[in-house]
Formats: sequence, structure tokens, C-alpha cells
Amino acid sequence: YLGTIPDYGEGEVPGLKLSGVAKGGPADKAGVRGGDIIVELAGRPIENIYDYTYAIEALKVGQETEIVVQRGDERIRLKITPGSRE
Repeated sequence: YLGTIPDYGEGEVPGLKLSGVAKGGPADKAGVRGGDIIVELAGRPIENIYDYTYAIEALKVGQETEIVVQRGDERIRLKITPGSRE
């Protein structure tokens, strides 16, 4: 669980655009923001929601990994630690 909220209305960009993040969730703590586009997770390229879902399933709770987001013109590498849905 990363606490990301996908923007399902956005389909023109490669990656997964976020409408927001859950307050206090792993993505929020990592510095991911609404409007960011996830382009890579744990070394896997993210082109769409299916890539993202597949990448999340491979993550281990409590094991830090890297997430790369596109924010405007810049790509930002962040460290994220997946949590459990509690």
C-alpha cells in the first residue's frame, strides 16, 4: 500500500497521473504530491495503471524502494516505504 490516488481521467501521458495522496500514507511521507506522474517504481517503468498495479504487487511491506515522478519539467527520485492497509 502506497496511499496514492490515481487520476483515472488522464490518459494522454505515459505514466500514472495522481489526483492526490492519502494524508500520512507512504506516498505523502515520501514527498509524492497530487498532480505528480509516476514514471518508475522499484526500477520498473510505469506507462499506465496496469504497470503500476503489477509493480505494487511486487513490493514488500516495510522495504524501502525508489519511486520516480514527473513534476512539471523535472523528474524527481524519491524513496518510499510501502505500508500495510491498516
